[in-house]
Amino acid sequence: MKLDPRTWITDLRKVKLTGWRRTAAYAFFFVLAFTLALRLTFPVAAVKERLLLDAAAQGYQITVNDLSPSGLLGIRAREVIVVTSDGARIPIEQLTVGIRILPSLIGRKAYSFDASIFGGTVTGSTEASKTAERYQVRLEGIDLARAGVVRAATGLELGGILSGKLDVNLDPKDPQKSTGTIDFQVKDGAIRGGTVPVPGMDGGITVPPVKLGAITVRGALKNGRADFATLEAKGDEMNIVADQVFVQLQPKLAFSPMSGRLKLRPTDSFWRKEQVAPLKPIIEMGLASAKSPDGGYGFQIFGTLNKPQTRPSSF
Repeated sequence: MKLDPRTWITDLRKVKLTGWRRTAAYAFFFVLAFTLALRLTFPVAAVKERLLLDAAAQGYQITVNDLSPSGLLGIRAREVIVVTSDGARIPIEQLTVGIRILPSLIGRKAYSFDASIFGGTVTGSTEASKTAERYQVRLEGIDLARAGVVRAATGLELGGILSGKLDVNLDPKDPQKSTGTIDFQVKDGAIRGGTVPVPGMDGGITVPPVKLGAITVRGALKNGRADFATLEAKGDEMNIVADQVFVQLQPKLAFSPMSGRLKLRPTDSFWRKEQVAPLKPIIEMGLASAKSPDGGYGFQIFGTLNKPQTRPSSF
């Protein structure tokens, strides 16, 4: 049996909307019309201008090749280049940012985002009220070898695939109230070379290539501190274990001081490597003050979150 469109249209005309049905129909029509009008008139150019101005105020420069609407209240940007204040370039293949409607209705600044970057994805959301800021982030498949910004910050050529998640509530006025969890893993982690600055040494220490294997970082925010209970790397060539590592949270997060201890224990296979064997006497001489009886080398972690530093220190 075939339905004749003229038949059911005629039937709809016979329906009489009364009472709550009429109210619901008018409300539905209003929401539908408002949504359609909002989608068709979304100010993409104004959003782009505001994005560039806000980024410049934070010390970043952003270039966007293509920008278009996305969803109801969002934008999609392609071929985005972010340049940090120290000149590091962060290429983003695609970035989608949307306004989260329900939190926004109660006066909060809330956004969701989804980015394709360094061969992987970064998804999450942010929400800010007058007293707190919440950040939820999930990383999957980030290729550290493609992350030039990490190389610029650490001086090291890194390798491995980064995944994990972060869920923190920050109180900018009272860091003591900040809470949250941090959980990241790196598969097939490696250092492919580079230089680590060491106080008192001209030029720092040249780091040879080394396989770090599985890397795990887990921490929790509580009582104004971010304590990292697990920070280790277990590989065939190097074992790294950090101890008593914490970040004392400050209103300006980037300037939060950090402290802790780090021990590197090279394996015999590391010392036998062709690139490393000639450097062994130099490394042992340069790190004599850091060597411990078990053959490992200790370092003290200090500095701030945006500029972490280390110095040799046996323990």
